[in-house]
Amino acid sequence: MAPLDDGPVRIWPVRVVRLNGVIALLLSLVVAGALAVMATPLAAAVVAPVVGLVVFGISIRRYVRRARAAREPFPPAWRTVLERRVPFYRWLDADGRDRFENDVRIFLSEQRIFAERGAKLDDDTRVLIAASAAMLGFGIPDWEWSNLRDIVVYPGAFDEDYQQTEQAFIAGMVQHQGPILFSQRDLRLGFSKLDGHNVGLHELAHVMDFADGRADGVPGDVDWVATAPWIELVSNRLAKLKKRKGYDALRRYASENEAELFAVAVEAFFEQPKRLHEKDPELYELLRDYFGQDPAAAH
Repeated sequence: MAPLDDGPVRIWPVRVVRLNGVIALLLSLVVAGALAVMATPLAAAVVAPVVGLVVFGISIRRYVRRARAAREPFPPAWRTVLERRVPFYRWLDADGRDRFENDVRIFLSEQRIFAERGAKLDDDTRVLIAASAAMLGFGIPDWEWSNLRDIVVYPGAFDEDYQQTEQAFIAGMVQHQGPILFSQRDLRLGFSKLDGHNVGLHELAHVMDFADGRADGVPGDVDWVATAPWIELVSNRLAKLKKRKGYDALRRYASENEAELFAVAVEAFFEQPKRLHEKDPELYELLRDYFGQDPAAAH
């Protein structure tokens, strides 16, 4: 399976690097102008380019580290997890697998993942979290996962006080700029069968939704001129779900609010794409265009 827009591997996200270059250039021009007024043209000619180069170098450190990491062989143990546990990876051609592995590598090199309450961070857990992220960003050119969040893994479900009790039912959680929480058991269960329940996809879909600071069921990087179809469709499907009849394209939990509707729709799109396409082609096509992938046509 290939994305609709192959895009570059995100070792060097071209648009981001170009933007950083423009910012560095503008800053050097400002410095040059200030020095020309306050000091001498010679100082402006010497210092301003140095300032620009330093700023640009700092801005691309992340990508230099990525390029260095990409030269290392992909760990065989990680590839085994992908082959054994991630159907999405198995469906890719050789080039797609290389891209996917790079995205997994980048994610794990930049994100902080911690174990809580006795959970053990084995290869399975870390790679499945990264695979969830790689699946979501695979068809979006220059997609960047912020590295400002911590990822915390609990052994099993937890309650609203983050305690593991007999009544605990929360498999994952993310709140705007807070950490991402996963139940290790539920994370693994999510990749055990394609049933539309995948907490890795679900919680990271929330991160995409919250990217603009709003939990409105619209991915945060959608251009404002394109938000109207999203808002209209999310509102319409939420109303249908709340009526509890006549609409079964998404599981019931999607009726909680706009954010949950988007996250549940993402699970369905990646795990049961043909069913979603048959039940709600309009929703499927909106997700297809955003994610740059057409899983219903691929498998």
